[in-house]
Amino acid sequence: MTVQLKAIPAITSLIALTLASPPVAAATNLALNRPATGSAACASAEGPEKAVNGSVAGGNSDKWCSTAGTKYLQVDLGVPASITSFTVQHAGAGGESAVYNTKAFAIQLSTDGSTWTTPVNVTDNTANSTTHPITATSARYAKLLVTTPTQSTDQAARIYEFEVYGTSSGTPGGGTISVFDHIPQFGIYTSGDPAGYTPPAGVLMWNRGTEFARKLTDAEKALIGDDLRVRVSYNAQCDNYDRIGTVFYVSVPKGTTPTATTPRVTLQDFITPFSNYWRGAKANYTFPDADLGPYAGALADPNKDVYLGIGGGSNPYRGDACESHPEVTPEFRAIGFKYSMSLISTVTLTARDHDVAGMISGVRETTNRITAGPVAHTATGNRGDIALVIAGYGSAAGGEEYSNTTVTVSVNGTQVGSFSTAVDCASLEQYSPDGNPGIFRNNTTSNPRSWCPGGLIPSRYFPTGDIAGKDVTVTVGIGRRVPYVGDSGYRTSVSLLEH
Repeated sequence: MTVQLKAIPAITSLIALTLASPPVAAATNLALNRPATGSAACASAEGPEKAVNGSVAGGNSDKWCSTAGTKYLQVDLGVPASITSFTVQHAGAGGESAVYNTKAFAIQLSTDGSTWTTPVNVTDNTANSTTHPITATSARYAKLLVTTPTQSTDQAARIYEFEVYGTSSGTPGGGTISVFDHIPQFGIYTSGDPAGYTPPAGVLMWNRGTEFARKLTDAEKALIGDDLRVRVSYNAQCDNYDRIGTVFYVSVPKGTTPTATTPRVTLQDFITPFSNYWRGAKANYTFPDADLGPYAGALADPNKDVYLGIGGGSNPYRGDACESHPEVTPEFRAIGFKYSMSLISTVTLTARDHDVAGMISGVRETTNRITAGPVAHTATGNRGDIALVIAGYGSAAGGEEYSNTTVTVSVNGTQVGSFSTAVDCASLEQYSPDGNPGIFRNNTTSNPRSWCPGGLIPSRYFPTGDIAGKDVTVTVGIGRRVPYVGDSGYRTSVSLLEH
């Protein structure tokens, strides 16, 4: 006798669940914002970090560029990972001519940074963007070797992004915090808040739309690591002049909302390039990443509310770039340019003293001897560093931006360091299509400069020595005669970073 069995629904479902494929972790770009090194860059603003910043839309500076004899770009993924594919964004992906697309290149992998395998070898590429799947391979380091950089005789490698996809076997630590996205800079000479503009939710607007600040969440603070850096992008609009910008922070007791006059600490000053909205790829510019590692503990302080800010303002005026574009709206005309800003870390934060004492922040000083303090401290190690950001400004003939000098730094009457404010702007000329080319030339001889359009103002650090039981006073000496010409002065920020 034949017995016909009926399938039992519960057993059938169990079999189906048993046979189903297990979920597979999605491949992610493991190279994003990871530490990158490479052969010598074409310019200071085109270093290896630009090829792992997740962007191809930041203009011609948003790439790694190298003319070295051996051209390579290497990324440390932080921990071993299973690598399954790569994507390379070549010159055309960033808006440049396809003739500059990389023609021949190889991609290598390594577990230790010394012994390499070569899963990808390309000899005749013409595309703007290329993707290269491989058999899953365990590695921590990825390297792009460029052998023929363009379709012509041009010898500059131009890589806008080097993306490494796979799944990680651990957490390298750190992360990226998007603080502002295209935040506008309104006129510095306006008398009231910008009409019809409301800042994004959670963003404070100060000083008539020339400064903005936002509180870091606890989750964002957890992403801050020892190698913290800040990345600022400039998006041109109507003001095509060089303006000073600044990144700052305000630390207040939990539950307190700061105001424009709450004491702040300057983290980084910078100068905008000369450009405008209609300059194509050069309407956007990403500054070199600025090191904020010395401030990481203070910005991650779990016991305070920490607000990150950016500002400086603009000066859209009659005769500017918008005058020849009658189609733009009054709201568009009111904005000189916009900023985007991110904080980036790739490692975790070690325990440290959180305290920073802001002594001077963005003050225009008109003497050649500047005194900051005294300030008390709670440095657990009875030591610290003095952070100094300073540059000369004043565009009149003989003004301080057309000079350089020696600056000395003393703590409680003892000199702890000195430096020259001299800079060479030649590599930044290419990012200022509307600027006076003469600004960028002969800076080490007949045309001295105190800063460069499109450049960062250096942040410098000096040890205090033993400050046990002492308040701290800092004296900054400027080797220039006073009074300065016209409206010249030295924009100065001084802070004490406790250890």
